[in-house]
Order: sequence, then structure tokens, then C-alpha cells
Amino acid sequence: MGNVVVDVLRRGLGALAWAVGVRPRPRPEPVPPVLLALDLSRLADHVRHVEESDLPSKAERLMAARLAYDHVLRDYCRAVDIPVPPAIRGLSDAQRFDMESRLIGAGHHW
Repeated sequence: MGNVVVDVLRRGLGALAWAVGVRPRPRPEPVPPVLLALDLSRLADHVRHVEESDLPSKAERLMAARLAYDHVLRDYCRAVDIPVPPAIRGLSDAQRFDMESRLIGAGHHW
């Protein structure tokens, strides 16, 4: 009975939103794994560049570069059905190594 009420309310709210001009956002198209691999390669090069540089605020730059790398690494793993550990911030070195190893073991490279 509860599911019927929720369904009726959801339909009613959807109709009301449509009537006042609120349109649902279209779901974004998934990014193809090959593009994620290219992006991951680019970010890996950037992390190495920051590690080897003497730029100001090196620690902050390195943290930002690693966070970007970790984000794309998680997206890449999700795209090819490899389990992704939950992480609010960046990945630990062990998590990163595990995900990279699983990608390589599944025949992916970047």
C-alpha cells in the first residue's frame, strides 16, 4: 500500500513540476573508457611533472594533481566494472596501486 501512495505522489509532483516549467535534466552520456585512459595518462604525466618541479606551492599542486588522477582512476575503473573503494578525498597509495593493478590485469593501459 505504501508503494502505491509513493508512486501516486511521485507522478503528481512530476506533473506539477512539468506544468510550472521544471524539466528533468537529461542523464549525461557515459565517458568511453578509451577517453578515460587518455585523461588518466595525461594526469599521470602531470603528477610526475609536479613531483619533479620546483614550482611554488608544490605540496598543494601535487595534492590537486593526485586528487584529479584519483578521480579519473575511479571513473575508469567504474567504466570497466572494476570495484572502486569509497573515498571522500584521495585514495591511499595501497588503494591506488590495487586499482591500477586491476586495470592492468584486465588488459587496460594508459
